[in-house]
Amino acid sequence: MKKIKRFIKRLLCLIPILNDWFGFKMSVYNRVRFVDFLHFKLFKRGVYWPIHRNSEVTNPQNICIGICSAPGIRPGCYISGLGGIIIGDYVDIATNVGIISSNHDPENFQEHIIPENPIRIGDCCWIGQNSVVLPGVELGPHTIVGAGSIVTKSFPDGYCVIAGNPARLIKTLDKSQCVSSRKQSEYVGFIAKQEFKDFAEKYMPNHKYIDVIRAKKY
Repeated sequence: MKKIKRFIKRLLCLIPILNDWFGFKMSVYNRVRFVDFLHFKLFKRGVYWPIHRNSEVTNPQNICIGICSAPGIRPGCYISGLGGIIIGDYVDIATNVGIISSNHDPENFQEHIIPENPIRIGDCCWIGQNSVVLPGVELGPHTIVGAGSIVTKSFPDGYCVIAGNPARLIKTLDKSQCVSSRKQSEYVGFIAKQEFKDFAEKYMPNHKYIDVIRAKKY
């Protein structure tokens, strides 16, 4: 009888997590394993958004993501947060994308050169397959980066299509025609948006961009 009671108690503890899981699944386009979601919910450490097992994210404590954005959720991505990365809401990042926020010192490959400014990617951007975004770059909202592009300079005004190596302006978009659709269920990584600030204060107090997180309006 005691074993049955313990089993029922543990089962009841899973109900809130399962409800959270179904809400989370409505917020992501890509397949995410329940075991990864559960692991984060139980231990609350590491990368706070889903990443593909074939992608790599370094220095997640220096990466700030927005609603329904998950750098590295697709395979083959390399997201290097050493120099800082700030990503807006509803940013879609394709396969094999590199977002590299620091450089190796050309005279000593064991050392890194940290730029003065982090990489900033605005809301509703699309980073095409096999693209690379380099240190200090700022992309304004609704920037589309064509497949295979190497982004070496900033396009802070956004609402444009850029492509090439190095990336250059291909097309300017009509702001009035750009759609900023929202999902009914919105999460910041694995955490419901309305709970994220409290989560960050409790579990991410030493995050490099905790002040940015505090200033966000969820």
